[in-house]
Amino acid sequence: MKVKLEDIIEAMEFANMETEYYYDTQNEKVLMLFDEMVDGEDNPELFEDYIPLPGQYDINEYRIMEEFIYELPVGKNQDVLARTIQGRGAFRRFKDKLYDLNLEKQWYQYREEAYEKIARQWSERHKIDIVE
Repeated sequence: MKVKLEDIIEAMEFANMETEYYYDTQNEKVLMLFDEMVDGEDNPELFEDYIPLPGQYDINEYRIMEEFIYELPVGKNQDVLARTIQGRGAFRRFKDKLYDLNLEKQWYQYREEAYEKIARQWSERHKIDIVE
């Protein structure tokens, strides 16, 4: 079995409460399933050949933000961002502050690497080869 790395990462980025992504082991493709369109309990045979991809609950975006912050050089940017992610609205404030500090490019590169790591771990766990 094989799958494109970019397909896994794209699915991870777009997964939400209404949409889940699966790897179809028969066709070696990533499939998107809508919550209302497919019901796994009533149709369990639909999922016999499907492996769920990492979804929003498997990806701890907050932890990724924390790790990014603490990998920055000690100083003002690290302190400001650490305070920014405290409490409600942390994600919005974090992204706004990244812009103010001119760290957007660095953040998105870090986030992309974190998603790639999760995707590679998922493929190893399920014995699926990654196609670059």
